[in-house]
Amino acid sequence: MALAKDAKIMNRIDRLTAIMLKLQSKRFVTIDDVAEHFDISERTVFRDIKALGEAGVPIGFEKDKGYFIVEGYYIPPVTFTKEEAGAILLAGKLLERQGDKSLVDEFESALTKVRAVLKNTQKDYVQNLEKYIEIVSPSVPVEKAFPDLFLNDIKNALVSHQVLSFEYYANYSDTFSSREVEPLGICHYANHWHLIAYCRMRNGVRDFRTDRITKLQVLDQHFDPSLRDDFKEHIFVRQMQEDVREVKILFKKNVARLIGDQRYYYGFIDEQKTTDGVEMTFMVGECDHFARWLLMFTDAVRILNSTQLEDQMQQLIDQLAAHYTASLI
Repeated sequence: MALAKDAKIMNRIDRLTAIMLKLQSKRFVTIDDVAEHFDISERTVFRDIKALGEAGVPIGFEKDKGYFIVEGYYIPPVTFTKEEAGAILLAGKLLERQGDKSLVDEFESALTKVRAVLKNTQKDYVQNLEKYIEIVSPSVPVEKAFPDLFLNDIKNALVSHQVLSFEYYANYSDTFSSREVEPLGICHYANHWHLIAYCRMRNGVRDFRTDRITKLQVLDQHFDPSLRDDFKEHIFVRQMQEDVREVKILFKKNVARLIGDQRYYYGFIDEQKTTDGVEMTFMVGECDHFARWLLMFTDAVRILNSTQLEDQMQQLIDQLAAHYTASLI
């Protein structure tokens, strides 16, 4: 019984420490946030907050916002376990492979600060672990027409609700257009960062690939984001309904095993083995890009449910045939 009691006490001590860290990580933390995060009741949250206050941690409360640590009070530097430090190292390696230079530099700076507070044995662990980590990306061509230089400016504008002005390159027309937008959020998909913003020229929410943005300026104009649609709704609802469609492709077995991670660059979500091969499901936006990828597999693929993609493939095949026929004349 004594051991069980000691374990219970230690669990609460760990939880109180974690609650302090959570309070320090945000300006306000609600009771619901704490209760859900630690899987405890609201009554237990009240008791823990009271215990922290009695221990000398100056915790305040603001109606409709939550608890906060009074400004000027700082918790001593956080220590990490070797496993936590190793996880941060792995995250950094993955980030390096994304090619987002503007983010890699900041992460490396943060990782240096993490290393600085590690114990010597933990530093040795991370240093040795790094020798045995390598992230290998599939050799799929990624467009790098423009450097992705403006993520920091975009992040700052998102937080301060400031209007952005920039030149945007449209790949389909090979032209630039001037845009003035109200930034609503950023997301990462299809190997690129995307800015979701209300475009004042188009009078609607639009998706801008950040590496196609040039000459960006943060204007001295502010806007109210509550007057615009939620950017997450645009990503997960509108895009799925309007721009992206489900496509099923049957690959011959001898080809399917060679595809590897390439499929994840083209919206892969599922696969099923059949007697005829491997049926893969993709969420596809722009058919032309996807069709060009499928062409490399020649007669080893069959489109199962998209006449639009079949038409696009036929057009590409006709263009290819015309090109080589002309060269033989």
